[in-house]
Amino acid sequence: MLNHIIYVTIYIISVLLAMFGLQAFDFEHFLRKGRMREFYVFYIMASIALGYLFAQFIINFGTLSFYWFKANNF
Repeated sequence: MLNHIIYVTIYIISVLLAMFGLQAFDFEHFLRKGRMREFYVFYIMASIALGYLFAQFIINFGTLSFYWFKANNF
């Protein structure tokens, strides 16, 4: 049960970090007038995708490190 709470926390933090990171790009040059709703859909989907990939990397890295330390008796 604790693992699930940790995983959900990692996913939420990574999606928020992805949203924060995407704010550094200036997307105004690529937008057409009156298309803000479509942009926000893209922005949310891109944030979720990047956040998911980052969270999977962190979770897999932590799992592999745990098993490696456990196998080497550290």
